[in-house]
Amino acid sequence: MASQKDYYDILGVRRGATEEEIEKAYQKLARTYYFDPHGGNKTAEIRFREISEAYDILSNKKKRERYDRLGLEVSSPNFCWEYGPEEGEKEKPDFAGFEDVFGRSFISGEGRASQPQKGRDFHCTVEIGLGKTIQGLVQEVQVQRENPCPGCGGRGVDPAGLKKVCDECGGAGQVQIGLAPAAFLQICARCHGRGKIQIQLCESCSGKGRLTQRESVYLAIPSGVADGCRIYLKRMGQAGKNGGPRGDLVVNIQVKKHPLFHRIGDDLHLEVPLAFWEAALGAEVEVPFLEGRMILTIPPGVQSGERMRLQGKGVPHLHGDGRGDQVISFKIVVPRDWDERAKEILGELKRLNPENPRKGWRWHD
Repeated sequence: MASQKDYYDILGVRRGATEEEIEKAYQKLARTYYFDPHGGNKTAEIRFREISEAYDILSNKKKRERYDRLGLEVSSPNFCWEYGPEEGEKEKPDFAGFEDVFGRSFISGEGRASQPQKGRDFHCTVEIGLGKTIQGLVQEVQVQRENPCPGCGGRGVDPAGLKKVCDECGGAGQVQIGLAPAAFLQICARCHGRGKIQIQLCESCSGKGRLTQRESVYLAIPSGVADGCRIYLKRMGQAGKNGGPRGDLVVNIQVKKHPLFHRIGDDLHLEVPLAFWEAALGAEVEVPFLEGRMILTIPPGVQSGERMRLQGKGVPHLHGDGRGDQVISFKIVVPRDWDERAKEILGELKRLNPENPRKGWRWHD
């Protein structure tokens, strides 16, 4: 029968320890007993397995609660979690891949700060007219980007300035990992083996490691672009940290409202007013489209609200060939003021055309 382990004692913490205390204790012990899986040091391997096993239980809220309540060892045949992959299935911590565990545990503090980080995306808005959505254009965009300071190489400290002895390694440039006889030396992560660290801030960037500079970027806006579209320019954003890649430049397109045309999809809608005699007799009227004007033949008897569709006179398709249509709707306009002669003519027209346009309406069910 497996002996019961005290996971709190293994990590050297009290039973009511906080998550932060458990994390700190684990990091400290893991640094001390970290072993090379290919080095053959069985003592360090067994100790590291115990530490990792204890951390796996105590860092998980549900596992810790059950351990505190039952006091059972994870390797005991009676130990079964309440939330396994299948009901009643025993779950044991997986301690394979110690290199990954060690790497993830200490990407914090200075470790995290030294990791390559992608720069922030830069967002801006470009406003264009509706006509430009047909032609496409190249637009100059002014951006303020942060670039690594050339004076300090982005480190924020003066490379020729004052230095002090590294308080992590005491100036040795190396730190000891583990206890004898399993101890080994490792390059100091704080001073990178130099033994000293710079403490004088760079005057050019005031210690920020970056300088804000105004730059011009030329943006190719394709034909067919619509209001609200976004264009991404890869690696044109803010500079990354510690050798990380730049962010992206994200351009939001705003299309200004047109006084005549209304865009729906790739179709352009235009309302054309007609005098009632033009609607009755037919006419030829000049109508605009975004690239010019054309003469449109109106058939006799056109009604208010009727539509005509002009093929291929709309907006080019953003993805693929072809264009949308221009959709024309008619609005019959009746004059408000009539002289006596006009009224006589309308009266005669009424007598000649007595048809009631509301004939057939049903006022009641």
